[in-house]
Amino acid sequence: MRVAGLIAKIRLPRSLAARAVLFTVTVLSATALLSAATMLIGAQRESRHHQLEVAHDLTAHYAVTAGNMLASGRTRPLIAMTENAVTRDDVLGAMVVDAEGAAIAHSGGAEARALMRQVAAAVARDGEMKYLRGRGGDIAVGARVLRNGEAAGTAVLMWRRGAYRFDPLAALTPFMLFVGCLLIAIIPLTALIVRRTMAPLDTLARFAEGVGKGDEGKTLNLRTGDEFEVLANAFNRMIARLDSSMRRIQEVSFVDPVTQLPNQERFVRELKLLIHQPGDEQAAIAVFELKGLPRILQTLEPGTARDLLRVVAERFSNALRSAAGGRAAVAARLSATEFAALAPGYASPAEAARFAQSLNENLNRPFEWRGHRLAPAAACGVVVAPRDATDAEMALRRARMALQAAQIAPTQVKVFTPALDREAVARLALERDMRAALERNEFRAYFQPKIDMASGRIGACEALARWVRPDSTIVSPARFIPVAEESGLIEQLSEAIMREACWKGAAWARAGAPVKIAVNVSALEFRSDRFAENVLRVLQSSGLPPHLLELEITESMAMEDIDRALRQIEPLRAIGVRLAIDDFGCGHSSLAALSKLPFDVIKIDRQFVRALEIGDPQAPAIVDMIIALARTLNLEIVAEGIERREEAEFLAGRGCQWAQGFLYGAAAPAAEFADKLRRQNPVGGARPIAAA
Repeated sequence: MRVAGLIAKIRLPRSLAARAVLFTVTVLSATALLSAATMLIGAQRESRHHQLEVAHDLTAHYAVTAGNMLASGRTRPLIAMTENAVTRDDVLGAMVVDAEGAAIAHSGGAEARALMRQVAAAVARDGEMKYLRGRGGDIAVGARVLRNGEAAGTAVLMWRRGAYRFDPLAALTPFMLFVGCLLIAIIPLTALIVRRTMAPLDTLARFAEGVGKGDEGKTLNLRTGDEFEVLANAFNRMIARLDSSMRRIQEVSFVDPVTQLPNQERFVRELKLLIHQPGDEQAAIAVFELKGLPRILQTLEPGTARDLLRVVAERFSNALRSAAGGRAAVAARLSATEFAALAPGYASPAEAARFAQSLNENLNRPFEWRGHRLAPAAACGVVVAPRDATDAEMALRRARMALQAAQIAPTQVKVFTPALDREAVARLALERDMRAALERNEFRAYFQPKIDMASGRIGACEALARWVRPDSTIVSPARFIPVAEESGLIEQLSEAIMREACWKGAAWARAGAPVKIAVNVSALEFRSDRFAENVLRVLQSSGLPPHLLELEITESMAMEDIDRALRQIEPLRAIGVRLAIDDFGCGHSSLAALSKLPFDVIKIDRQFVRALEIGDPQAPAIVDMIIALARTLNLEIVAEGIERREEAEFLAGRGCQWAQGFLYGAAAPAAEFADKLRRQNPVGGARPIAAA
């Protein structure tokens, strides 16, 4: 009764503003608690799913390894590997049984072995991976063991309950603390906002009271853009109609119709106001390009594309609010995939860089949209104004100049400096010189030998672009390749190198020293609808046997559009042109590329070879895995970047077929490479090997 009496005494506040504050705080608190509970439950489920996924993958690897060992008759190493498995803290037991259920190798306690035998029986019965959880939450996962493609038994690994799981509460504690602090901060902020929101209502009430007293000579000047303004228009009809018309015109002129963000004209106006205002306040002007959007938008219907742009714009606005830390920042959409931000209060390039980096990281986070996982792939250029730009047009131009430099920066963020202006001029000059150099045929193919590790002889080479000026100076590819890619000259350059490489290769083949020639394919060249036609034309005109040409394609190019890539290479594969996947292992889709495209060669990237040189303890295992994968898929293996004999001996011992690197020689002109072939292949009375 006493509690009921206390509740009855509780009265809601009479003030409309106080009620709004109470309602908002209650809703936000309930939403925060519900969100936290939902995230905890979801994180717990994700933890269990992650454990099961990792356990499945490791058990499948264990089964493949066991199958390979059984196929090669290495039972003792299999037993040793199984017994050593339990030395890991998270492994309770391991077992390999044959097709009849007899144990070939096992380790772990009796209880663990009993559970593993149950799993093995289930796998043998159903022919697929199975798992069981023990009474304590431990998990046993089993997979079939294949020997020469046929079922030879079952491999089982048993993991402790906590293996590969994470504590969701610990992971979410910072977030929940942040939400709690945010709720505490929202209460006074909400009160302030509500009071300001209700101020027009007080103005209307006072105005109505004055009209009721006969004071009709006043006019109401109220511009809120909501229902209050509609009421004000009723008291002051003519002026209100005029103001409403002007606002509509401004909205059409200064707002992007798709995202409802300010457009470029409005953004420039805001820039001018900031730059020319009195005082010394500085601001960061950041221009972002979402590089992944154009390809996605091209595949969507117009209405769906507009919906995606609205979602991206909302994410951009939210990220800007978060990165600006409460500052009055302005977000805008400048073009189809170009957004901009104006954030006052950043006085130095270092502060502006941190702001831009924070915003860029938020934009680059993948997000779910209509069942798809998308990543915008943002790059950002930023300038501090009026420190480095004294007017709005200059600020935008220099931010875009920094954006261009950010495209090739590791962090994808670049702050404008005077050096960038000089670099831009230098790049324009270099681009002009490149165009003239292409006309004068100054770009040459240099050939780096590939050594057959079984015979130690040159059996192939890679054609690399070199710019040899008339005074015999050589321009580094690190200087001209990025400019060629940005200016679109890379397609013309790649075609010139391929043409020269094929002509040289054909001459060497006719002289009795045929070598396979690998040529790098640029992304722009590969996207051309006439790519296959151009390669076929070069082969026909040069006379190079198609099986001696090897096209090196990066996995990112191949995975950009699998179906289109298949159409591009199908006519080339039909006549025997070989296909190599370059920089294998450096991207996120190597296995997908191998499974969907008909590659002949895997090139082990130089970073893995360099890891062997510096003694990275994981490098040998990674190289072994790549070589084992290539053998399984019946692909040739080329290791690039070899500089020491120890690396070559290690790779040769693991079954690597081809080696390339400074240990065997740098890229050399055609005449020098032909001389190497001549010394390696004395031809007697045969036609001499062409030197040039």
